[in-house]
Amino acid sequence: MKKLYAAILSLIIVAVMAVPCRAAEGSCPIDLSGASAAILINTDTGTVIFEKNSTQPVEVAGLKRLPALLAICSAFDNGLINMDTDVLVSPEAAAIRGATAFLSPNEHIKAGELLKAAVILAPGDAIYSLLHTVYPGEASALEAVNGLLSELGASSVSESMGTEAELSLEALSKVCVRLSSSEAFLKYSSVYLDTLPHENASATELTNPNRLVRHYSGCFGMATGSVGSSEYSGAFIARRGNTTFLAIVAGLPDSASRFKLGSDMLDYGFAAYRLVEIGKEGESAGSVPVNGGTIGSVEAVTKGNVTALMPVNDAKVISNADLPESVDAPIEEGAVLGSLKLTDSSGKLIGEVPLVAVQSVESTSFWDCFIKVLLQWLKAV
Repeated sequence: MKKLYAAILSLIIVAVMAVPCRAAEGSCPIDLSGASAAILINTDTGTVIFEKNSTQPVEVAGLKRLPALLAICSAFDNGLINMDTDVLVSPEAAAIRGATAFLSPNEHIKAGELLKAAVILAPGDAIYSLLHTVYPGEASALEAVNGLLSELGASSVSESMGTEAELSLEALSKVCVRLSSSEAFLKYSSVYLDTLPHENASATELTNPNRLVRHYSGCFGMATGSVGSSEYSGAFIARRGNTTFLAIVAGLPDSASRFKLGSDMLDYGFAAYRLVEIGKEGESAGSVPVNGGTIGSVEAVTKGNVTALMPVNDAKVISNADLPESVDAPIEEGAVLGSLKLTDSSGKLIGEVPLVAVQSVESTSFWDCFIKVLLQWLKAV
């Protein structure tokens, strides 16, 4: 559709969203030389602040279980399983190596307790037990995990627990962002220490391996992983005020380096940027003429709040309504008519919000036209 008018709604101080940079070019504000890959994202806008090798598959160890955890949390959110569901631990689940909740074969345990362990510790036995309770059989579980990955635009995995997966930090970031909006995940994601009661009256201590949950202001979760003594990875998400950043790192030489880099990346995000609300949902951006409708025009309003990520050194940006010359009836309420575009002073697009019809417009019938013509004739007589 041709852009025949661009109504300048406001000249405002907003952020110019950061262009991804690569450590090899020496342009990143944080030293990423010790990591094989890294990415910092503002989750509110999806802005990549900076990255290194984020599209390349890298070894992320325990972070490979995050897609399976997302499938589990989505199942809780959608009512496919509830906290009181009885779960029977299979021998296959109990035999999974790596981080463990020390589940025993044929043990009965409540799904809510397993969810707590899965979110805090990401143990393979708890995640496997929950995933295969909701989706019995590997084929069903794999389909559920890959369905979510496909929805997020990420590559599929070859088995549901992801142990054989080759994941990029870009793909993992999409999983982490979705997890951060899950009610089931958020129920336990910021818990640092808890216990998992077993059927035999013993208990497993659950200590969150993500130290930032305890020591970094605003951190509310994600996960860590390691392979041997030289491949440490971590995903860390933190919110301060209304702004949220996600930092993912991989290939660090030790645990301390992993947490320091994650903290440094988050520090930079919060120090350099802030999220600013420019407009509210439902604000008018003009009207569009309607062809063949019961009314002559329809008002276009913003779908969702209009926000922008602002650097501390603000830059001026123009907000324009990109709308068509006209539209044909019928039009449904909420139909997308155009978009509100935020551009910087150089014309670069830094944000976009849909503009939708505030009401429905029906097509005119023969009798509508006849009556309209008749009324016009009577007035002329």
